[in-house]
Amino acid sequence: MSRTASGKSRVRMGRYRRALTTRGQYWKMYLAMKLRRLRVPSPLLLLASTLAGFFMLGLLMLSVVVIDVISTLFLLCRKLLRLGRHHQGNAVAR
Repeated sequence: MSRTASGKSRVRMGRYRRALTTRGQYWKMYLAMKLRRLRVPSPLLLLASTLAGFFMLGLLMLSVVVIDVISTLFLLCRKLLRLGRHHQGNAVAR
């Protein structure tokens, strides 16, 4: 009995997949070897990680400020358009 065309293509795809995964493993190993040979001074690594931490902290603080400004503007627009939750009637002093 011979294989069907779909069985042959399945076998061929399996071979391609295996070749690609071995090639991917090769590149991972090659990159790991190159990174091992690369010598980075510890103070430089510490400085880079500290700067990355401050950058992330700055982004977090900036996002909090932006959210606060947007919510304040939204509430101000609601107040100016008199779309508050409760109708106050004549409670506003003139």
